[in-house]
Amino acid sequence: MSHNLRNITRAIYVFDAVARRMPDAAWSNDSPCEGWTALDVLKHQCGVLDALAHIAATGELQMPGMIEEEVTDPVARWGQTRDGVLAALDTQGALQHEDQWWFGPMTVDGLIAIVMWDPLTHAWDIGRAGGVDPHLPPDLCQISHDRIAGMHETALKWKLVAEPVDIGALGDADPVAKYLALVGRDPR
Repeated sequence: MSHNLRNITRAIYVFDAVARRMPDAAWSNDSPCEGWTALDVLKHQCGVLDALAHIAATGELQMPGMIEEEVTDPVARWGQTRDGVLAALDTQGALQHEDQWWFGPMTVDGLIAIVMWDPLTHAWDIGRAGGVDPHLPPDLCQISHDRIAGMHETALKWKLVAEPVDIGALGDADPVAKYLALVGRDPR
């Protein structure tokens, strides 16, 4: 198992832990993602990771997007996505597929090193919407911060992140707060 696969697996399970603890009524709550409910964030996360699973399983590009289907059981739908992407990434040779993916030419292993930020960020988003502490791992937040910082202008242009939030000295001491602020979330 590659280091990147270990990290994205951990990030996926961070999202999983928040999704499983969400109160049923909280899925309709507004999230920090403007115009999206917690359920919309989950549908987006499923769309991103379903597309990643397709890439890993087939070696063919699929662009991510929000799933369009009606979701009446968010945890069950998320479970399908979680299991599907983890199985696809764990398939022999999946990480070595190389092509022009979402962020340029790289292997799937390189792609998942970037995509790891998505389940981390959105675990925080749905957690905030549902009053659930996401317990974001500081080491994964630091890794994601460093990745996103290196491509921040592109991520802003593509509207993958919001404008950074100024959190002052809090970001000097706390890698979770520093990461969240970089992607446009106010961790305070």
